[in-house]
Amino acid sequence: MNSLNSIIFALIGSVMGLLPAVFPSWFPPTGADQSSTRALWLDTMGVVQAGLGVGFLIRAHVVPAALRILSPIPTSDRGAFALPDPHIVAGR
Repeated sequence: MNSLNSIIFALIGSVMGLLPAVFPSWFPPTGADQSSTRALWLDTMGVVQAGLGVGFLIRAHVVPAALRILSPIPTSDRGAFALPDPHIVAGR
């Protein structure tokens, strides 16, 4: 998955979740408790699909950006240690 795919996943999931609220006549009540199986399915799958898209965006972009911002060690200094002077001989 790439960023464009994840954005489209999140948008389609959002639309799936909004359809029963925007067009209730498309989802007639079919259950004993007057709920619509179609509406429940779209709500559930909308949350799952939007969660996948947003989760990827967070993992791919937000977490690395936060690590770069909050990292106390710049990337150019990683692995560089302050070593003692090798010409100093201790004990003489």
